[in-house]
Amino acid sequence: MTQDTPENDVMSVAKTAKGNHEREHMNQRQIDVLMQEVLPAIHCAPSEIGIIAPYNNQVNAIRSVLSESGIDVATVHKFQGREKDAIILTTVDNEVTDFSDDPYLLNVAVSRAKQELCLVVSGNEQPAASNLADLINYIEYNNFSVKDSTIYSVFDYLYKQYTESRMEYLKKHERISEYDSENLMYALIKDVLKENNYPTLDVVCHQPLNMLIRDPNLLNDEECHYAMNSATHLDFLIYNKLSKKPVLAIEVDGFHYHKNGTRQAERDQIKNRILDLYHIPLLRFATNGSGEKAKLVTKLQEIMS
Repeated sequence: MTQDTPENDVMSVAKTAKGNHEREHMNQRQIDVLMQEVLPAIHCAPSEIGIIAPYNNQVNAIRSVLSESGIDVATVHKFQGREKDAIILTTVDNEVTDFSDDPYLLNVAVSRAKQELCLVVSGNEQPAASNLADLINYIEYNNFSVKDSTIYSVFDYLYKQYTESRMEYLKKHERISEYDSENLMYALIKDVLKENNYPTLDVVCHQPLNMLIRDPNLLNDEECHYAMNSATHLDFLIYNKLSKKPVLAIEVDGFHYHKNGTRQAERDQIKNRILDLYHIPLLRFATNGSGEKAKLVTKLQEIMS
């Protein structure tokens, strides 16, 4: 840090909700917190903001959403000698490791920030004897901002930290699947339909896709083979109870099963094309994402307006 700024906290910490959000050295929840809570609070030119991460996968994921922003995103080793007015360090790991707790990493982040430094860290309990914990304690001791993020996901219930809460939540809702991820999404959809006064809408789980395709002539051979397969289904379909017409398809995508490059990801693209051809709106929710309720409410308002 080279100078203070009176308008904001010179140093701050943003903690994600508890949970194992890291996947293959990428932490989508930390990216969501960075995008929705941290960056909007930084008041300097994008060219004067630097984002540092310990892993290339996190750097690449952040770059994909900030590709034309002018914000510099790099690993610590590529940030040597470059100062910025504001530096954001996203630590990625659920629990600090020797790699993410490297004092060199933290020193580069601190020393490259001319005015503001923000740490985006896991909300999980961290080892007290760590460099990251020492830095967070220093920030807290000096009365700078240490805040818990308000960004959550219905799928947070799947983590071990929420086992009792998940059991209590699902106790109040109908179980329609052997998978709790689908039970949680079904409960959320039912709650949204009820709370937002959609009495003519309902939801069904595992809707066969071939029952929605009356005229397959729009499909090519690959799409037709996939759509007509009796095993091909939509995870959820919101439909109009009076007209029986589809309103919104919803898919729940597990990170590892649906990640780019997998056969399932290829099938997802085929399904996307089919639904688009037949003008059936689609929402995909990744189990490592966030804000599902707000996104569902917004999409339904868009469709029903």
